Amino acid sequence: MKPKSGKSITFLPDDKIVLVSHQDETVLNVAIRAGLPIDHTCGGFGTCGTCVVFVRAGLENLPPRNEIEAEMAQDRGFLKEERLCCQIPPVDGLVLERP
Repeated sequence: MKPKSGKSITFLPDDKIVLVSHQDETVLNVAIRAGLPIDHTCGGFGTCGTCVVFVRAGLENLPPRNEIEAEMAQDRGFLKEERLCCQIPPVDGLVLERP
């Protein structure tokens, strides 16, 4: 069930809908604030790759990978729907699946 107002992101497999508080935060910040167990051993700098998620809906609304994420994606052979949640902005309607 989607909240009545505000931007929200759905996290799977938890099926947890989280409201976005600040547009300038990352999806990782949103997940941490919601108490979701997202690995992020580098502290959200995009150097470890442990915060990878699968975008199940809303991929077309995300910006292209930045330089940090693009390098990680190339090095690790990410699929187009695999993104680092420390490098992507919260976009309303995103559905993300934790591995």
